[in-house]
Amino acid sequence: MSQFGQKNNTTMKNYKNPIRLIVLSVLLISTGCGVFSLHPLYQNKDLLVNADLIGTWQIEGDKDFLIIDTIQNKKYGFKIVDEEDTVSFEMGLIKLDDQYFIDLFPSEDDYGSLEYFARNYVPAHTFMKFDYIDDEIYLTEFDNERLIELFQQNRIRLAHEQPGEDEDYVVITASTADLQKFIARYANDKDAFNETEKYRRL
Repeated sequence: MSQFGQKNNTTMKNYKNPIRLIVLSVLLISTGCGVFSLHPLYQNKDLLVNADLIGTWQIEGDKDFLIIDTIQNKKYGFKIVDEEDTVSFEMGLIKLDDQYFIDLFPSEDDYGSLEYFARNYVPAHTFMKFDYIDDEIYLTEFDNERLIELFQQNRIRLAHEQPGEDEDYVVITASTADLQKFIARYANDKDAFNETEKYRRL
């Protein structure tokens, strides 16, 4: 069995936060969704573009949905939309070890009138496995809780920090090159990930 062991069931659907605009730059960190890093998973030369991904996507039976829109400089616009709010990210798509991944980074356009507060937070990149098959998108998040546990047990050697006394998340500070090696190592390890969510085009 992989050292990642048993998976938890935390999903992207739990991202809501009542002070979202203030902590937009650390939105995904505050919800335990994904892997978080100061550096991107990609270099510009790594970025891939597929215009077929542009559209609106939704899990069957779920009210929330995703919008993947304009492509600029080989990066996509990526929005999470629910009944109350819209959160915007910049999305980079790459391929590591025959597996696709996306890198999400908070969009400055979404800071709005609370830009002053947002400047007090350091935006982070988050990564997840990505597949596009037969006009359906599959997103699979890393098991973040298990990852934190392994960091605390010194079983993963990758530069990181655990801010303050908060034990709910770590921020990876390793370089892009080291990140790619780390992610590629576990790209096909099912025990390293949570359950996959399937989105259909609307």
